[in-house]
Amino acid sequence: MARIVAVGLVAGLAWLNPFPYQPSATAGQTTEPTGTTQTTTTEDATTITLAPEGKASAGLVFYPGARVDARAYQDILRPLANAGYLVVILKVPLGIALLNTGQARGVMDRHPDITSWAVGGHSLGGVSASTFAKSNPDVAGLLLFASYPADSMAESVELAVLSVSGSNDGLTTPDKVAASKPLLPPATVYATVEGGVHAFFGDYGEQPGDGEPGISREQAQQQVTAESVRFLDRLVAAG
Repeated sequence: MARIVAVGLVAGLAWLNPFPYQPSATAGQTTEPTGTTQTTTTEDATTITLAPEGKASAGLVFYPGARVDARAYQDILRPLANAGYLVVILKVPLGIALLNTGQARGVMDRHPDITSWAVGGHSLGGVSASTFAKSNPDVAGLLLFASYPADSMAESVELAVLSVSGSNDGLTTPDKVAASKPLLPPATVYATVEGGVHAFFGDYGEQPGDGEPGISREQAQQQVTAESVRFLDRLVAAG
């Protein structure tokens, strides 16, 4: 019995070992528009913060996908900070965002100068972000990367939502995204990266069970970041 328990513990720890951050040969895979500001990156035990120069016009708290190193999202989200938005990527307990869906609240409380907040996440992290947004009416926007909520949010009509998915995603498949539409507010905006796969929403290499890409990682991430910046721009313009 002791051996069985030991083997189970080792297997569990191996499963929890995160997909590591794997930057491409061109560090920071997204192409950033000319005239953007420079960001400051700071890291502590629970967060990675990308702060723009000057006062941020809004903020995004981002939940990583399950077992994915939080640093794997700093390149794809940096253009949002360069566009003037505060971006805080959470380091979630044991790499599983569902273990603390309320973690975004601490970030928001630490930045009282930010008056407009969005939360977002990739895959299981998007499920956690959805749960937080549903129970916190001071959240103005929800940004989903290859994700959808676990429970209905159809009545959250004042919440702005952007769902970005990949047409070749083998995990959050197009069929799953389509089937989840009744769970989101009617005004939700959907964007599809043609040829994009699940692992293209971060920089952590390939992921078991994913589909075959029909586009490069760099091209896919350029589309994801462009849609995300436009989403935050709309959020600020709407007040």
